[in-house]
Amino acid sequence: MGEPNGLKSPIDANELEKLKLFWRMRTFKSGVTITLPPTFAAISILLYVFLDDASPSVLFGWAFFQCALLAAFIWLVRGVGTEEFDLARARRDWWRISLLQLVSSLAWMAMFPYLALVVRNTELAVLTAVATAIFFAVALVTRAAPRLAVFHIVGMSVSLLSATYLIAGFEGWPTALLTVIFASSLLLLTFEEERAFARSIAGEMKREEAESTVRLLLNDYEEQSSDWLWTVDAEGKLRDVSARFAAATGSEVDVLESSVFIDLFMPSEERDSLARHVADRSRFRDLVVKLRVDGETRCWKLSARPRYDGWMSGVARDVTSDQLVEERVAFMAHYDNLTGLANRYLFNDRLRNALSTGDRARNVVLFYLDLDDFKAINDTRGHLVGDRLLREVGTRLEQEVRGQDLVARLGGDEFAVLLEARGGAGMLIERAHRFLAVIREPFEIDGHFYRISGSIGIAKCTDGNCEAQELMRCADLALFAAKEKGRDTLALYDQALDRAARERRDIEADLREVIARGQLGLHYQPVINLDTGKIAGYEALLRWYHPQRGIMTPSEFLYVAEETGMIVPIGEWVIRQALAETAEWDGSFRIAINLSPTQMRSPHLAEVVAQAIHAHGTDPERVEFEITEHVLLQENGVCTGNLEKLRELGTKIALDDFGIGYSSLSYLRRFPFDRIKIDRAFVDGIDSSADNQAIVASITRLAEALGMATTAEGIETRAQLDLLRKLGCEEAQGYLICEPVPGEHFETPDAVTAAMRGEDSCLLDYRKSREAVLKRRAKRAS
Repeated sequence: MGEPNGLKSPIDANELEKLKLFWRMRTFKSGVTITLPPTFAAISILLYVFLDDASPSVLFGWAFFQCALLAAFIWLVRGVGTEEFDLARARRDWWRISLLQLVSSLAWMAMFPYLALVVRNTELAVLTAVATAIFFAVALVTRAAPRLAVFHIVGMSVSLLSATYLIAGFEGWPTALLTVIFASSLLLLTFEEERAFARSIAGEMKREEAESTVRLLLNDYEEQSSDWLWTVDAEGKLRDVSARFAAATGSEVDVLESSVFIDLFMPSEERDSLARHVADRSRFRDLVVKLRVDGETRCWKLSARPRYDGWMSGVARDVTSDQLVEERVAFMAHYDNLTGLANRYLFNDRLRNALSTGDRARNVVLFYLDLDDFKAINDTRGHLVGDRLLREVGTRLEQEVRGQDLVARLGGDEFAVLLEARGGAGMLIERAHRFLAVIREPFEIDGHFYRISGSIGIAKCTDGNCEAQELMRCADLALFAAKEKGRDTLALYDQALDRAARERRDIEADLREVIARGQLGLHYQPVINLDTGKIAGYEALLRWYHPQRGIMTPSEFLYVAEETGMIVPIGEWVIRQALAETAEWDGSFRIAINLSPTQMRSPHLAEVVAQAIHAHGTDPERVEFEITEHVLLQENGVCTGNLEKLRELGTKIALDDFGIGYSSLSYLRRFPFDRIKIDRAFVDGIDSSADNQAIVASITRLAEALGMATTAEGIETRAQLDLLRKLGCEEAQGYLICEPVPGEHFETPDAVTAAMRGEDSCLLDYRKSREAVLKRRAKRAS
């Protein structure tokens, strides 16, 4: 029901009376409307049946009077239920209605005894039916007015009892008894109806008060909060538009009133969902839609629920700022913040989806691209320049692919390109060369030109049944292979790369247990004095006695140990084992031990060396540690500190592989080495290469000037041995002298002599010739 007369809370006495009158008159109107046709029918039937037996003037007068009363009823209740409901008028109309009903009931009460006097047996049934109908019909009409109902029931009971007595006398007692029972039941029903009416009025009062309270709270909420209330009718048109809601849309109240609510919002899936909810009048929450307000796109979050009257009411909130934050978070979750390219998460997702599409998976190709020595750019030019270069690289790569392809930045200077291609290896290599070409082109940043290059690994799903992780692993292996070739190159994955990777993993797994299993051993290679031919020292060389692979040299496994950090415990074992074994040998010699770059970064290196020297009573001056230029390239304070600590212990330091590094001369100036070891690259072919001879001669003179000794590596012929001595080299080692063998071959002088008698060794002959020369020199001197 709508509000009668615009009732407002709180409900005072007048409002309560108005509410009661409204309900009573509406109920009375409903009863009159229902009983009007039966009442006219009853009047007409009585006229027809009793016209010959009763006085026509009485019957017609009575019928006319009843019809007039019915017309008056209709006139008085015509305005009940409309918005115009005046209390004073309602009081007058109700009093008139009550009076008319009273008179109508009296007229019926008088008619039945009168007709009982003239009724014939054939007419008795009609009279009884009409009397019963009027008895109950009027009781139905007057149920909202209990006093009138009681008067009608009691009066009609007396009338019917009188009519019964006039017709049947005391023999009509069963009919009389039935009348009394019906009357009693109607009276009880009337009283119960009145109590129900009272409860209904009380409930309506509470509802009105609650509605008023809610309305006040909603008005206060809308005024104080940042949300706006909205209402649409059954057709989806806005109703009761508030000024705040209109202001939020950038429009006027009059314009929005009765306009289609959905038309406010921009086309989208969310707008379509909103239209379905409004059409179905179904509840929804937190539906975000977009609209244009004063030329700017805004985001609203809508919630609504249907009302009992077929309308919908809801609340709207501007969540533009929150939506921008959410969109930014979503962007950051899927895209790289620096370049705007897809990040690793989105790349992995797209790759998995591409590989799950059946036959199309056969065409999926993955390019891994890594910039060469990009760290140097960051270190020399700063990260701002490096970041701009990365953005430019990403832009150039995107320009080389189609719209459906994906370019991603996986992190650092590593990029990935995901595309579909049906061509073979040649087409893939051509595409990779295009990527390398665009990276190779100079970049202009702030007026400066920068040139960089990259390496690319390529992997393709060939059998159509690839896993994303497996394809990425293959591309990574190909990239690693490309980098091993050098800069600005590419590699296509094949099974050989996979076998190499598996072999490396197996070596790494076995290497972790190598010390605990006692599989390591040391071989020693003698170093001779070129002037005397006598042994000046030994170089300790690591060997791995692998149960399946046999004896493995450092070149086969040391790179794995270096990369994984296992070189540190292995290197410490070598130091302890070399000093422990050589401590028992006869003779005065030095022992050379190699140190890796990773070992040189260990803060415990000097402590381990000191403990080993002390444990075996070795003279520190007999211990020589060999390092390569890679150690000095690290420019690490720990490395420099370890070198100084080793020198303080009294040990010697040798620079290994001299001459093949980046700036060997600068290293000689930075640290006072005791020995320079000339790399085998200059020894090989020295007897036929004037360039190599000149280089070796220069090295020996430089070392002599700096007070450093020299040792040549890789001696394989007697001619090399003699030439190196003439060029000023002091010591030499190589397979010509003796190949590396276990330590028991050098424990005693006899064992050393036996070792020197090897099939390829010419040491004893060389020593004899040198002894002869020295004797002749001594004679001439004397």
